[in-house]
Amino acid sequence: MIRFTWEEIESVIAGKRDVPDVFARGTALTVGNFDGPHIGHDSLFALVRAEAEKDGLTPGVVAFKQSLGAFKSEGFYEGDLSTLAQRLSVIEARGMAFAILIDFSDKFGKIEGRSFLSMLVHGCGMKFIAEGWDFRCGYRGAYGMKEIRAFSLESGIVSEFPEPTLYKGERVSSSLIRLRIFEGDIRSAEAMLGRKYVLDCSASVWKKDGCALTAERSAFAQVLPERGTYGVRVIADGYTAEARFTAESHILRLENLQKDVRHIKAVEFIRTIKE
Repeated sequence: MIRFTWEEIESVIAGKRDVPDVFARGTALTVGNFDGPHIGHDSLFALVRAEAEKDGLTPGVVAFKQSLGAFKSEGFYEGDLSTLAQRLSVIEARGMAFAILIDFSDKFGKIEGRSFLSMLVHGCGMKFIAEGWDFRCGYRGAYGMKEIRAFSLESGIVSEFPEPTLYKGERVSSSLIRLRIFEGDIRSAEAMLGRKYVLDCSASVWKKDGCALTAERSAFAQVLPERGTYGVRVIADGYTAEARFTAESHILRLENLQKDVRHIKAVEFIRTIKE
């Protein structure tokens, strides 16, 4: 999957660089935070792929380098659902050919919704856009479904807004999944993600503590269960095994490992043992 920065798109619009070949046929897009991503996002990816195949367009996403959950949260924030590397891996697996990554800033936040959409048309050849019903863009979120549909009619592009995806009667969202993980409801989180929840440990340090390994809870930007013990799969260099993961107020603990493992790449949550 090819990656572009927002600054590169601005350079194309300004005529400072040629239009990348991947945009030459026109593009089908979905724009969003994609922290997860989850089964609700999958419906958007499916629409983008279908439209791209039908009209000979290139499928892609416009996303953010950092999860916007902390920016949007007015109070307590449980943590991100994924790292950038995890998000991009899932997005690529869903058939997207490119990702335009935005480094959110005050300057970007002041772009009006109409201007933002026009930049996608002129900067990357957007001809189709799929978004959720609650999607909003532009300064102070002024552009929503109604405004995007009007822009589409005026600009000759196609826009689609699929029905919300529900799980047990609730609309699937990143915020709901974060809450379920924080509450220790791993099964519901997995169902809404469409895969196991994985804690990226590539930048963390686990220390030996008797027969266990421990790490500081504060070392992780991803959401963690508030408390409880969980069955997990530990993934390290050349080693994968199940273990017990305990979340405490300040410490995370891994036990029942059959090998002396320090350089852990990831911890995949399998089940709840005790909340």
